[in-house]
Amino acid sequence: MDEIAQKIQDEMERLGFKAKTVSIMHLPELREAVGRLVRQGLLNRRLYQGWHFYLDTNKELPEAETIIIVAMPHPMARVRFEYKGSVYPADIPPDYFFSFANESSAETVLHDILQADGYKLARAHLPLKTLAVRSGLAEYGRSNIAYVTGMGSLCTLVAFFTDWLCEEDNWREAKAMEACESCTLCRESCPTGSITADRFLIHAEKCLGFLQEVEPQKPYWVQLQPDWDNALIGCMRCQSVCPVDKPYLREVVEGPTLSEEETDLMLSRTPWDDLPQETRRRLRIPGVLYPRMLPNLRARIDKKSKQE
Repeated sequence: MDEIAQKIQDEMERLGFKAKTVSIMHLPELREAVGRLVRQGLLNRRLYQGWHFYLDTNKELPEAETIIIVAMPHPMARVRFEYKGSVYPADIPPDYFFSFANESSAETVLHDILQADGYKLARAHLPLKTLAVRSGLAEYGRSNIAYVTGMGSLCTLVAFFTDWLCEEDNWREAKAMEACESCTLCRESCPTGSITADRFLIHAEKCLGFLQEVEPQKPYWVQLQPDWDNALIGCMRCQSVCPVDKPYLREVVEGPTLSEEETDLMLSRTPWDDLPQETRRRLRIPGVLYPRMLPNLRARIDKKSKQE
């Protein structure tokens, strides 16, 4: 391992992160891997288009030689909403609750190490799960979620381009976790049946997480199943029953408690830009996901109110 690669590994380990490198020459393979699934009918075309992968662009650094993929632990966050004398807790999966501090730390460390030797760094917009698995940083679970040793699936991935030519190219074939071979818990727990036994790739177009991202009101057949809601945004059913994730689900980041006034604004469907700036800052979700959150918040409060 050359000196720069060793420095990167040492600093990532110090931060509790993990990193792998692959050659920029594999960029077309990343593009083809996703495109092939679409052509085979295994990946919903609308889903593919909605992901906005910029697979053929490294315009900010056209001279890039290496892709660096970093995994950072990112526990669930618990947000509480005060409303009519009660407090309603709700969990936000790792993919949705911002982790600016971790991403900034990773980028700063890489920038400082590379800049010291005259190299540049630029953020890469790529299919991160595929890249993580093909680099050996992660393995696929049966749910098609990427699992990183020591973090499980409760992690955030980020990738970078650099003009540093790394001698270590970790590219490999995609690999699934051995733990999934004799386990069917996620398949049995998936409320929409998006995880099936006849193929490894899930039916992502049925996944609650995807449905909530593309259809804020959710299809009627989902709305008829209020018990399916288990997170403020997205879905945690497959992760919450996963034995590999069990040690990491115990750690929950305490998010903000929203006042009754703030909760009432949300239940009244106040547009994101019209919410108080402090509310938006503390909520720490992308504004584009805010409309997707509202039906789940209303369903959670209505359900608990009926139980009381």
